[in-house]
Amino acid sequence: MAATTSRRAPLPSEWLGLAEGWAATFRDSRRSRLGVLALYLAVAAAIVVPVVLGPGTAMSRIDEPTHADYAWRAAHLEIPYAGSIIAPEIREAWACVGQERYELPDCGAEAEAWEFPYEGQQYNFSHPPLYYLAVGLPARAVDALVPAIDFLTAARLLGVLWLGLGMFVMFVALRRWRIDPAAAIVAPLLLPAFPRVLHAVTTVNPDAATVLIGASAVWIAARIFVDDDVDWRLPALLAGIAGMTKTIAAIPFIALGALLVFRMLRDWRRSRPRGRDAAIVGGMAGAILVPYVCWQAWQGTRGDPNWQNPLVGLNTRDVLGLPGSEWLETAFSGLNLASDYYLQEPLNVALMISWTRLLNFLVIGAIFAVIVACAKEPARRSLGWMVMAGTILYPTVVQIQAYLNTAVPQYFPNVTGRYGLALIPGAVACMVIAAWKAGFRRLVYVLAVVGLVVLGIVIVNGWRVM
Repeated sequence: MAATTSRRAPLPSEWLGLAEGWAATFRDSRRSRLGVLALYLAVAAAIVVPVVLGPGTAMSRIDEPTHADYAWRAAHLEIPYAGSIIAPEIREAWACVGQERYELPDCGAEAEAWEFPYEGQQYNFSHPPLYYLAVGLPARAVDALVPAIDFLTAARLLGVLWLGLGMFVMFVALRRWRIDPAAAIVAPLLLPAFPRVLHAVTTVNPDAATVLIGASAVWIAARIFVDDDVDWRLPALLAGIAGMTKTIAAIPFIALGALLVFRMLRDWRRSRPRGRDAAIVGGMAGAILVPYVCWQAWQGTRGDPNWQNPLVGLNTRDVLGLPGSEWLETAFSGLNLASDYYLQEPLNVALMISWTRLLNFLVIGAIFAVIVACAKEPARRSLGWMVMAGTILYPTVVQIQAYLNTAVPQYFPNVTGRYGLALIPGAVACMVIAAWKAGFRRLVYVLAVVGLVVLGIVIVNGWRVM
C-alpha cells in the first residue's frame, strides 16, 4: 500500500518567499495588468472613502473652498474671474462641514459671502481649468443621480481614481525601469503613505492629479533614458496636460527637459548631436508655455482690474529691490518632499509626524544614492538627477510666480513641499532603485507595509476622536 504524505502548510516566515515566487511568474499581459489595477483601486478606495466620510469631512485649509467652487462652476461651464465670490451652494456646504480654525455661519443659514473667511472671495481663479472640468462634471452627475452624495463629497471621492490610477501608472513606470515584478507591484503602495498625497486625494484640489502626473513623468523618462524609443509628441502631450492641470505640476517635465538640455550640451562637445532630445525639449516647452501664456492673457482681462488677492502678505513678504537674496533663501528647500505637510487635525497625530520624518530621511538618501551608486548605469542615474533637479527648480518657479503675479512683488519665506508633490513618484522610484542597488530589496516591502499600517492606525484614530 503506497504511503500517503500530507502537504505542510507554509509558515508565516515563508510567506514572503512564496509571494516573491508568485511575482516572478508575473507576465506583463493585459489581463495581469488589469488585476494589478483592480488591486490599486481597491487599496485606494479603502484609504480615500473612510477619510472622506470621516475625519476628512471638514474643509481643508489648503484653499479647498475655492477649489470646490471652481469645480462647481466648471461643472456648469462657467469660469471664475477676478472679484468673483464663492457660489452659494459651496458656501452652504462649507458652513455645514466646517473648517479648522474658523468660525463659520450656521449650517442652513444661507449666509452671505462676507460672513465667510476672506469674505468668500474666489482667489484661485487663475488656475487652468482642466482639473476642475475633470472633477466637476462627474461630481455634478453623481450629485444628480445619487441623492445621498452631494457635490462636494462626490468630487472628493474621485480621489479613488486619482490615487488608483497614479499607483497603476507608477507600477507601469517601474517595469519600464526594469524593476522586478514584486517590487514594482508593492512600491506604489507607498505613495498614499506620504501625507501630502493622502491630503491631496481626499480633498478637492488640483494637487490630487499630481500623483498621476508625476508617475507619468517617471514613465516617460524611462522611455527616453532606458528604451530610447519615444519621439517628441508623447512627452509634449503629457507635459501640456500637466501644465493645464496646474502649472507647478509640470515640474517633473521641466526637470526632465533641463536634464536633456544638459545631455545635449555634453554630447555636442563630443560631436554627437541629439536631434531627438532637442525636439523633445522644444515640444515640452511649447506644450507648457503656450497654453500658460494664452490662458493668463485671456483670464487676466476678465473681472475687476483693481481686485486684490486677500492672501497677499499672509504667507508672502514684499520683495525689496531685486529678488536674488530672497530666492536664494529657499533655493535648496525642495528636498522636504515628505515633511512640512498639512492634514486635518483628526489625522495629524504624532505617529504620522514620526513616520514622515523617517520618510523624508529615506527620500533624501535615496536620491543621492541613485546618483552615486548608479555611476556606471547612466540611464538609472538620470532618474536621480531628474528628481534632484526638480527639487531645486520648484521653489524657484514658485518664487517667480509670486514675484510676477501681484502688483507688489512678493516672495515666500518658506516654500512648502506641497508644490513639489509631483516629484514624489520619482522619489519613490529612487527608493526602489537605491534599495535594489544596496542589496536591500525587501526593504521596499517593509516600508510599504509599515506605511499602510500607519495609515490604518491614523484613519481609525481619526474616526475614534471625531
